[in-house]
Amino acid sequence: MEFGFCFGTLLRADPGPQRLWDLVAEVERVGFDSVWLYNTNGALPPVLDLVTEVLRRTQRLLVGPHVLVAAGLPALPLAERFSALAAASGGRFVAQLGLGGPREALIPDPRLAARAMEQLLADLAAFFDADDALARPPVWLGGHSVRAARRVAATADGWVPSFIAPAEFGARRAMIDELVARRGGRKEVTHAVQVVYVPPELDGQDWLAAQLDDEVRRHKPGFATADIYAFGGYGAVVDRVAEFRDHGAHHVILVPARPPADPAEEIARLHEEVVRAFR
Repeated sequence: MEFGFCFGTLLRADPGPQRLWDLVAEVERVGFDSVWLYNTNGALPPVLDLVTEVLRRTQRLLVGPHVLVAAGLPALPLAERFSALAAASGGRFVAQLGLGGPREALIPDPRLAARAMEQLLADLAAFFDADDALARPPVWLGGHSVRAARRVAATADGWVPSFIAPAEFGARRAMIDELVARRGGRKEVTHAVQVVYVPPELDGQDWLAAQLDDEVRRHKPGFATADIYAFGGYGAVVDRVAEFRDHGAHHVILVPARPPADPAEEIARLHEEVVRAFR
């Protein structure tokens, strides 16, 4: 298994560029395999600009957006940008693409967004196929619906859902593998997953529990908060990662549900307590 760290809530807290570079350096130093950056809405540059700088400042990490809200974006500029990142990174850039949550979606209607994403993927493939000079990066797609599984099997190199329970992940992973096999086993799909956990220092905080309960009620009706978020200390995170491993996850991306007081210390402890348990 491989492990990544995602700057999700940490980016939305706007740590500032230099602080972010220092934290990315810590992710690489302690031994994570990848680092991922969300779309930003504050003082930091757009996510692909952040990815460009992180690639420049690191040596071995896989780097990419998690996930770039892409449905509705023009394909040619995106293909050219992705190609430049793939070439400059020596193969360390991964394009994670998604439809976006309700606060981020470029196209609010889910059906129109899905069609736009599928058209974008077809257009990207056409640009790369037509021009051998364009370096093609691996593309990982988010989503956990049946339609998303079909989209991954048809067009993507990886699948990286978030806000998903382990058993649900296993069922969709099996569906993707079966669909790929029906196509003649044209490729091997990287099965990744985002595991959102509560940093131990925040565990048991009533205000956070209420927020997480509300998020699950709105976005995953019928699921318990504990199905979606890992809380109860690092041991609970290890247990959750093991569940996803047993359901076929190859690459686990860990992201704190809310920013810890000392992100650098949290990155080091997370690697020591969780990642090392699997190595």
